[in-house]
Amino acid sequence: MIKEYEETHQQGRIFIENKSMILNRERDFNEFIDGDIGIQIAKDGRIWVCINGTAFIRFKPILKKGD
Repeated sequence: MIKEYEETHQQGRIFIENKSMILNRERDFNEFIDGDIGIQIAKDGRIWVCINGTAFIRFKPILKKGD
């Protein structure tokens, strides 16, 4: 059973990593991938999305003063 999370939005920096390891092409984001997807969310709002055990998207929030 998958736990459902409500939609949420946060401003920050998004990094696309390891495209060539995952897609095997430099610029083709239309390719379908059969495999495993993982998502990790840290207390401070950082997010990682992994495909087949390789980090693909990282998100680092821009913290407001006082956070």
